[in-house]
Amino acid sequence: MRIAVLNYSGNVGKTTLSRDLLKYRMPDHQIITVESVNSDGKETLVIRGDKGDDIYTEMLLNENIILDIGSSNLESFIHSTEKESEIIESIDLFVIPVTGEKKQQADSIKTMQDILIMGVQPEQIRIVFNQVNDNIDPKEVFEQVILAARKLNIPVNTENLIFRHDLYTNGQSLEDMISTTDYKAKMQEAKAAGEQEKAREYAMKHVRQRKLASLDQRLTEIFERIMS
Repeated sequence: MRIAVLNYSGNVGKTTLSRDLLKYRMPDHQIITVESVNSDGKETLVIRGDKGDDIYTEMLLNENIILDIGSSNLESFIHSTEKESEIIESIDLFVIPVTGEKKQQADSIKTMQDILIMGVQPEQIRIVFNQVNDNIDPKEVFEQVILAARKLNIPVNTENLIFRHDLYTNGQSLEDMISTTDYKAKMQEAKAAGEQEKAREYAMKHVRQRKLASLDQRLTEIFERIMS
């Protein structure tokens, strides 16, 4: 499957979702970053949006691709697809992450409109609501995007929602951070040995581990919905 993750807005979570929502659950897929520079050095391949021939070549060679399209390169990527229509025709699914800020919502709506003009079918588009505060009603916060999507016949599921959290540190991926270590057992051992500081350290690691497991479960559920 070929998947594009895109939005005219930056800082909506495109790279994180490409990696942790998609690649982590589709290990046979290659991430291609459509960007001017390789920001973190981790992706296998980085291609500028105006290099349509290079993008098309990679898509011909590999059916299992995740295109992480940077906001600054989306317009040039669209121009490239206008020159070679098979680029857009070869993509099976378009994932649009959106956050609650008004500008990001407006940019998300423009993203939907523009890829529909390019010939993408509404049922190929998936919206993921990202960085959402857990004390608000997403249907109210994202009303602008939801109404626009419905007018455009794009499917909307507000269960495809990721709450704001502080789990990512030092550029680590979800795969890097998830651990099967039994920190609760280690905490109990440290407590029994009278090592209170070590016990506290293990307790904090157990709490973080549980939060990571919860995030992973939510991403799994979103993944299953957007792929169905």
